[in-house]
Amino acid sequence: MIFREFKAEEDGWVTVFYTGTWRSSWDFILDAVQNIITDFRGNLQKVAYSDLAAQGAKDVDILAEVVSHGEKLRECGSLKTERGVLSAAGISAVMECPFQLVFFNQSATVRLDSPLKKFFDEHGEHVFDNYLNSVEIKAYCEGAVRNARNASAEDIQTALQ
Repeated sequence: MIFREFKAEEDGWVTVFYTGTWRSSWDFILDAVQNIITDFRGNLQKVAYSDLAAQGAKDVDILAEVVSHGEKLRECGSLKTERGVLSAAGISAVMECPFQLVFFNQSATVRLDSPLKKFFDEHGEHVFDNYLNSVEIKAYCEGAVRNARNASAEDIQTALQ
């Protein structure tokens, strides 16, 4: 992902905008957010979707549903329908700080929000660059594996020619 913009608020909150390599499909977003939830390792605080990516659109909090399905997003009925926005928040075991990531469907935009400006002051504005690159790569790899598993022998033969 490409770092685009860093905004620090006076109240200590930070918003960082990134652009993904490609526009995000719903499948990619589910895989990316699943990776983030795995990183939160029991410190998941919020999972929400919105049907619209418009400013002021209402989030639908589905944390209870996600937890009831063992934190497996693809098992959640409310996420089987393609949505406009999906976000997850918690405390990262890898980054050792709280943050929220917001993915916008059919867009390359990803927004990171954190209440710890001090973390960015200590480590720099680009502190999440490698983390988000890893999330993006892993999500694309998981999609490729899923597509390969679902491919027929004929599909594979055609691809090899």
